[in-house]
Amino acid sequence: MRKLKKSTYGFIFAIVALIIALAVSLYLGLTGWFYSNTSSLQSDMQLGSNVDLSLKGTETQSVSFTLNGSYLPGQELKQYINLTNEFESPIYVRAKALIFSYDLNDPKVELGVNDLWTESGDYYYFTEALESQNKISVASYVKLLNDEFYDSHKSYVLTIIVEGLDASLDRQQIWGF
Repeated sequence: MRKLKKSTYGFIFAIVALIIALAVSLYLGLTGWFYSNTSSLQSDMQLGSNVDLSLKGTETQSVSFTLNGSYLPGQELKQYINLTNEFESPIYVRAKALIFSYDLNDPKVELGVNDLWTESGDYYYFTEALESQNKISVASYVKLLNDEFYDSHKSYVLTIIVEGLDASLDRQQIWGF
């Protein structure tokens, strides 16, 4: 048997170390250790808190809440949403509420609006032009519809969309209202 040189020991050590590192990384990769994913479904917006939105002309604002499925169909949930016109001229306003879910096909939610709002299709329209720097109440509650059922083990996203349109434009032609 032939005697190994001193420089060969370094190569053998490096090869053994690389084989061990490869085996450990394969084991960790196959067991999913590298791909661990921890997610937390939390939102900064708590359902029931006051929300103040503002529009600066023809634009859209939205606010989303995490909603657990333990609420009953037809239940009213207190949610105060206010809107301020920060545009230099009057605007028309409309609002819409949806619950996003992979299996509910984005059902509509009823908004608790006052007498100055008219429901038409999927939207609620503010009947007058909102003057510059004025503030209105968009909703005081949201109501889950009676024909939709929610799973108490799942979470849903409740989104309220508010759109503004410059009052100098033709609301009937653009929005159909």
